[in-house]
Amino acid sequence: MSLADDAANLPGREPANKGSIDVTGDGATVNNVVVEAPINDDWTTVFALFNLNASEFEVVDDTVRMSTWQQSKAQDDGTRDVVQLYSYSARFRRRKASDISPETIAAWRTSLQANPLPQARLADGDNTYVILVADPQLGKKGTEEAVANWRRGVEEHIALARTLASQISAIHIAFMGDETEGVCNNYGNQSHTVELNMSRQLELDFDLRVWTIKEAASLGLPLSVSSVISNHGEWTRNGTKDPVTTQGDNASTHIARQTKKLFDELAEHGAAPRITWHIGAGDPAVTLTLSGVPCYFSHGYIEKGRGSSSETRTRNAIERQILGRTEELGATSLFFTAHYHHFYSQEFEGRTLFGCPALEAERSSEYMLNQYGVWSPAGLLGLVVGEHHQRGWSNLNVF
Repeated sequence: MSLADDAANLPGREPANKGSIDVTGDGATVNNVVVEAPINDDWTTVFALFNLNASEFEVVDDTVRMSTWQQSKAQDDGTRDVVQLYSYSARFRRRKASDISPETIAAWRTSLQANPLPQARLADGDNTYVILVADPQLGKKGTEEAVANWRRGVEEHIALARTLASQISAIHIAFMGDETEGVCNNYGNQSHTVELNMSRQLELDFDLRVWTIKEAASLGLPLSVSSVISNHGEWTRNGTKDPVTTQGDNASTHIARQTKKLFDELAEHGAAPRITWHIGAGDPAVTLTLSGVPCYFSHGYIEKGRGSSSETRTRNAIERQILGRTEELGATSLFFTAHYHHFYSQEFEGRTLFGCPALEAERSSEYMLNQYGVWSPAGLLGLVVGEHHQRGWSNLNVF
């Protein structure tokens, strides 16, 4: 496609270049497109010239080139005037269907800028309040109930953190995986049972993560966030087998990165505090130290050990991880996993393993219910972590 600039030139100046755009399946390249106003991250005008939708593309960083000049232009009344013109060239990639819509991001940006979050203050306590969001599986049957469980759990833990304010020095939000259900390849009839398509699942996940972080940031304490890969996050699964791409190509951590981009931008403009992020990739776990306590966060679907129960198998897998990665995990004392949709805890050799309950609608895992009669109440695990506690933790609650 091409666009000719029909404005007259100042004497002695070469005619303006014709603008063009080359569109491929992967993206587009804009070449010397002339517009009458500067572009400030909004390419709608440029793409409209070629009858294209700008929301389908995003600019590739560091590829924008701009030049500007003044030029004579005929007016409607027959006179001429001098106008400022701008010529732009840039490369664009196509937005993935999995990307959060610009409208959703803009709505959150506007809302948070209108009500800036407090900057983090130094606190007297030496504990971290940890909130673990696990297995809401948004999009499966009972999504409305899962959303209510998520919101209720976060609100209850934030309220408790406020009452413990004199003891708390930081907040950590751990997204433990399976935030979305997916639409196929986790089990045979999945596409016939989901309530939301993939785009709506991801948008809802994004909305709830932003809301959760906003609520936590309102406490005015240093805030960190982690997110791990998960089995329902593997959106390129080949049937129920391994993913076609990699385990790190995962909806759970993808939405975490989208959320990070929003809060990083808000922090640049003073509308939100700086947040410390720990987003997993190919490794199943995120490891970090909270208030002096080394912690391990994983969805728990990759750690497969031996034993007669899910708790025993997970513990066995972790013990083998410690033996094989002693330098990295030998000092870790708290292990957090999800995946099995019920709360449990067990101690072994000075360490504690916590299994997170699920936020999904109660009894919505029909396979487990019908096959084995197994179900557990929904809930959101939270606790205080600090090295001065005998076991490294206290104040454990499931809301």
